[in-house]
Amino acid sequence: MTTARRLLAPIVLAATLLLPHSVSAIDFMFRATVDGETFEGKPLAWTDYEMHLLGRDGRLHHFNPREAKNAKKTSPTFVSYSVPEMRRTLEREFGNAFDVTATKHYLVVHPRGGSNQWPQRFEELYRSFMAYFRVRGFHLEEPEFPLVAVVYPNQDDFKKSVSNSGGNASSGTLGLYYPNSNRVELFDLKPGTFNSDWFDTAHTIIHEATHQTAYNVGIHNRFADQPVWLAEGLATMFEARGVRDSQSFHSFNDRINHARLADFRAGLKQRQPGTLLSLVASDKLFETDVTAAYANAWALTLYLCETRPRELAEYFQMTAARPDFSAYFATQRVADFKECFGSDLKKLEANFLAWTAQIK
Repeated sequence: MTTARRLLAPIVLAATLLLPHSVSAIDFMFRATVDGETFEGKPLAWTDYEMHLLGRDGRLHHFNPREAKNAKKTSPTFVSYSVPEMRRTLEREFGNAFDVTATKHYLVVHPRGGSNQWPQRFEELYRSFMAYFRVRGFHLEEPEFPLVAVVYPNQDDFKKSVSNSGGNASSGTLGLYYPNSNRVELFDLKPGTFNSDWFDTAHTIIHEATHQTAYNVGIHNRFADQPVWLAEGLATMFEARGVRDSQSFHSFNDRINHARLADFRAGLKQRQPGTLLSLVASDKLFETDVTAAYANAWALTLYLCETRPRELAEYFQMTAARPDFSAYFATQRVADFKECFGSDLKKLEANFLAWTAQIK
């Protein structure tokens, strides 16, 4: 999630709609048309030239409020779409070539006809995520919106959607999570592509589904700057079968992401003192050495989850409680981390490296 500016100034949407001097979300709904598209939702933050609006479907919209037309207050309180309402909007969006299947927490858009196991798979991932954290004392929320997953019939259609969203999917990308739309998108693999345990060949999908769940149950805050190492460390942790399915796989070895462990150990010879501090203080390592960044994020998150779960729960709560659309600078990042895990980061890093060295 990109660093956002603190939003302070009030705006006037229309003669009948004056937003107060506050950066807090306003718990009413309004409807407005911008560039021919109509939005309805709750204002989260604004300036004279930029508004962040949370739609009733969970999407986050950004627009210049001076360009909003026909602005009208529609309700004194924000109400998200019900499952039937959201299902109808998805059916209109994707047309007759797709079905929309509902589970307890998901609405899964998938090609019409043929076999479809994706709704069950996403619901299983959701349940395993919630179970993993609840047994460790984490307080989790129910999602405010139905979680949406879109399964395209082939890789070309998936890449086209990614491109239309301004992204770029490599040939090995199976799926992506978009914080703004709050959706996971992927493409359906042909029969026989998955082996008997589809999880073994779907790490990317598990990774992205973990992001989606974490941002919707209170582990992360979708509207606030979050440490990238924490978000990616959690998602890579859930790639291991003993984390995503702890009821079936009980051993500590099952909770190890062996691909990330290999990357982590490969980088130990070049590891500089204070790497932990650098990882905590900023997201720069993800821009300069992606492999090392993911490996270190995975290793540190697993270490804290296995050895300091209470402190990690406190840290998740602290970062998730950050003000929406506010920058998260290095000094505050380090201060928050130290508040939860202690001020002696050199000692913590030494213990962390000793712990990882014992992993078989």
